[in-house]
Amino acid sequence: MAKDTLGRARKSRENNSEMNTKNRIKVTARRLFAERGVEAVTVREIISAAGAKNGGSLNYYFGSKDALIEELLTEIFREMSDAWLVGLSDIDKKGGPKNVRDIVSIVIDPPTPILVSDKSPTASRFLASVLSTRRQVVRDLIDRMHFSVFTRLLSYIQELRNDIPPEIMRQRLIFFAWYTVSALGAYEGFQANARRNSSIWTDYDPLQNIIDTGAGLIEAEVTPSSKKRSLYSSQKSKNVKRGNKKSSLVDEIFL
Repeated sequence: MAKDTLGRARKSRENNSEMNTKNRIKVTARRLFAERGVEAVTVREIISAAGAKNGGSLNYYFGSKDALIEELLTEIFREMSDAWLVGLSDIDKKGGPKNVRDIVSIVIDPPTPILVSDKSPTASRFLASVLSTRRQVVRDLIDRMHFSVFTRLLSYIQELRNDIPPEIMRQRLIFFAWYTVSALGAYEGFQANARRNSSIWTDYDPLQNIIDTGAGLIEAEVTPSSKKRSLYSSQKSKNVKRGNKKSSLVDEIFL
């Protein structure tokens, strides 16, 4: 009986140690990728910064650097999706969104935090880095995950402002997605910096300002020239024969 108890305790400690090592590698890799970009960081640097004793730890737990990146992305998208779902549920209980800003607020400042295991935020900078160099990886992963919550959020915006021509709205939602990643990435950089004395980020609540400008980007007045160019683009797209099925809006964001 005593031997069995000791054996289980030892096994439990070994499992905890393995999980700690794996999680430490993930957190360290995400931080290094956020700070320097995914292409500039080597496996050896990740292992060293994570304090892993075995030089082959990354390959042991993840198989490769590419597989590690995909696992980090999956974790971020899953947590983002869960956080957005909470926001949508809260707003649905109140009768649904009243305006575009309600939806933009959920996207930019969801009611539940993302990646609470990180000492400083890294998700937006890491995502921006991957989007810059490995966009196809992001697209393939989103296709497999069926990122339905994000699609639902975008659909709400389209319904709320159905007065804006569809071609223009699709462009604006793409611009909004990229603006959000970039702006939140810049804010993350400030948060991660030990010198937090920049008045740009402290004179006014930056998240509220990012929400305001994000909503403004989507709802800006449509100029006559934009309408004309939109009609031209629409007609041009009809004249182009495509072998593949029409891309979804989420696909186009990550083209």
